[in-house]
Amino acid sequence: MRRKCTDGRPITAGTAASHRAGAAQGRRNGTQSLGPVFDLERHLPSDWWRTLFNSLYLETDGDVFENERNTIDEVDRLIHAAGIRPDHRILDLCCGQGRHALELARRGFRHVTGLDRSRYLIRLARKRARQCDLQISFHEGDVRDFRLGDGEFDCACILGNSFGYFERPEDDLAVLNAVKRALAPGGKLVMDVMDGEWMRCHFEPRSWEWIDQTHFVCRERGLAEDRDRLISREVVVDTARGVIADQFYAERLYPRERLEALLTGAGFRNLRIHPLSAPDSQRNQDLGMTAHRLFATGEAPANAAAAASVRAHRRCRGDPPRTMSSRSGRT
Repeated sequence: MRRKCTDGRPITAGTAASHRAGAAQGRRNGTQSLGPVFDLERHLPSDWWRTLFNSLYLETDGDVFENERNTIDEVDRLIHAAGIRPDHRILDLCCGQGRHALELARRGFRHVTGLDRSRYLIRLARKRARQCDLQISFHEGDVRDFRLGDGEFDCACILGNSFGYFERPEDDLAVLNAVKRALAPGGKLVMDVMDGEWMRCHFEPRSWEWIDQTHFVCRERGLAEDRDRLISREVVVDTARGVIADQFYAERLYPRERLEALLTGAGFRNLRIHPLSAPDSQRNQDLGMTAHRLFATGEAPANAAAAASVRAHRRCRGDPPRTMSSRSGRT
């Protein structure tokens, strides 16, 4: 019987040699390269998001997510869509290195809180806040289950294509329920996600680009068997050391109708969803999952008992009364 690759395909002489060469190079560099992979889904860790967001992520995706122009445009859009003011309490979920939270604080927003699962990125966000003498509360935690103050926030945002990472769709609903719990009645949710319908039909199966003078990244993409997620593989190469990373990640595909149904099912109302133009890229090459996105806003349900409790709690703390503009959420 012929030997098979891990995805069940027969190993030819060429693929076997390629596997051996990749493995040898990986041993020299401390990184095990898989060589040719014919089924990306089989190699996708269920919790890939625990380890992917590190210093290398800021290099491979820095052309978009370390881009000042994009950050300014996205914060402009957030402020306009949610109608927030500097005295409102803002929760930046999946905040990463804190770029949106830092920009809000620079503009005079006094009550900004950030949450992210990546210890590396949260530490970097705190460092940048200290360097700029900005008062922001950054926390490491799971966006599906966090407690940063029930009914405390006037606005929660999930920006930068940071939704739909989990293996189970139920976890996406858990995220929205946690957001709803954190928001004051009538508080605003603002988020952007990959345009699932467009991406399902137009994703690039393979691409590669130079990150800098000595590093390049090769990407492969494919749909999951149920066509519910887009799975990506990144092989990052150092021209002197060879492969330094061979990693997989995925994002759930949310067409507009499905996103609207999810938000409505979670209890959000007065939804506004519209397409976004492509972000700026310093390398102007592979935009990947950010090429076409949807921008969504919604309001947390107004519960009279919850509203009274939140108002009483704020009075005890001496907080000034807060109101949200009746025009919030329109773009």
